Amino acid sequence: MNMRYGMLPLAGLVVTLGAWSCTKAPEPQTAAATSATSAAAAPAPAEDVEATIIQLEKDWVAAIEKKDTATLDRLLADDFAGTSPTAHTYTKTNAIQEIKDAKYIVDKMDLDEASVNVYGTTAVSFTSQEEKSKYDGKDISGHYHFTDVWVKKDGRWQVVASHGTRYDKSATGEGAKRK
Repeated sequence: MNMRYGMLPLAGLVVTLGAWSCTKAPEPQTAAATSATSAAAAPAPAEDVEATIIQLEKDWVAAIEKKDTATLDRLLADDFAGTSPTAHTYTKTNAIQEIKDAKYIVDKMDLDEASVNVYGTTAVSFTSQEEKSKYDGKDISGHYHFTDVWVKKDGRWQVVASHGTRYDKSATGEGAKRK
């Protein structure tokens, strides 16, 4: 017997079984299985990164005012690098220690403007603030602008870099708002 013709009955069986399986009605699912499938298929709600970063900026300001070093520890990345308005560089450890040691004392800090540009898991925030503060016993109160870089690490946002500058509104004749 020729092998090609001997395979015909087997091929017919495979085609018949395949057609039958396509017409078979799906088995009913339980309500729990249906909702689990729907939940898995539904897209996750999009994070409003701009609002999140602005809130984190507000949390940072509040933590400095309240001398809340636990919140500062959570917000600042371990590899954080900052540059103060007086051009001094500082690390996360320095920033927290200066709050603990009362070297940097903030009586009041008002964040009056904040905007954010988002680049995937990186965000750059621009803030403007008025503060009543002292550093190493000297009054450093004034208006400041900061540029902060936030990175989403392990599902949470942390600030990795900050650069501040003093803003003298009277010298330029302009208000605090950027155009």
